[in-house]
Amino acid sequence: MKKAIRHVPLVYPLPLAVIGVARDDEVVYTSVSNVAVMSIDPPLIGIMLDAQREVLNHLDKGSLLSVNMPSAPLLSKVDLQAPISNKHMQTADLFKTRKTLKTPYIDDCPVVNIVKIIETVQLSNQRFYMCEVVKTLIDKHLSVGNNIPSLNILDPIVYGLDDKYYTIGKVIGKAAHESKAIYDSLKKSDKAPKPYSFHFKHKICKLKAEGVSYKRLSQRYGVYHETIEDWYTLYKLFGREGLTKQMANQLAKTRFSQEEKQRMAQQIIDREATFMEMCKRHMVSLSRLRNWVKKRRDETGQ
Repeated sequence: MKKAIRHVPLVYPLPLAVIGVARDDEVVYTSVSNVAVMSIDPPLIGIMLDAQREVLNHLDKGSLLSVNMPSAPLLSKVDLQAPISNKHMQTADLFKTRKTLKTPYIDDCPVVNIVKIIETVQLSNQRFYMCEVVKTLIDKHLSVGNNIPSLNILDPIVYGLDDKYYTIGKVIGKAAHESKAIYDSLKKSDKAPKPYSFHFKHKICKLKAEGVSYKRLSQRYGVYHETIEDWYTLYKLFGREGLTKQMANQLAKTRFSQEEKQRMAQQIIDREATFMEMCKRHMVSLSRLRNWVKKRRDETGQ
């Protein structure tokens, strides 16, 4: 049961950041909570600022600025930035400032993004900046190769619409792993019998032959797109016999050396043979051939 409250963009949490720009020989910092990742590839950050912020006088399309992500111990200094910066007061001395690409950044912050403004949009009394990340810096002691440090190590400050600051809590799971139990459960209860019967596979292939797309069949019957392609390839090559348990056993028993796999993959890459021809000639499934071709392309750069 829900109840309505005043309409607000109740999406949480909001990361607290400090943006920095150069102003003649001075540095201007101001805190901002309306910061969002807009895209990972390309790396884009969106920033919304009140039109009264003094820092807006130094932000134009093409400008470089730093988006500094502070940790919890910096909270009092960061909290000071919004009201102070609006009064044209210099607060850069509160932080250890360095420069890269002629852009000032806060060395006290564990993470710094140097961004370039690529688009601006005026929205009533707010201004939105779409920014592209041109450089990302992290403290040396946080370095874990090319991996991203844990949020708990970074200890970021997050802002809630209840006008309070928070820190990140414990790790509760890993992306794309926590759904495995539910996924396995759903797989057991979906419409297709497991293991797939001859009649079920035959039904799918007949529908495909009648023009139903792989995507629609996959969504309707809960079978992987690639699995249906395998069935349909065997159906086209061998008819109904290609869908039998005997055919599945025969394919499963087929073994190839590494050299044979590479040779078959290369013949397909060189267009000396099609996937269908290789499937029939060597009694190998389409999915296995595709894996070999992908691996061969990765190895040779073809």
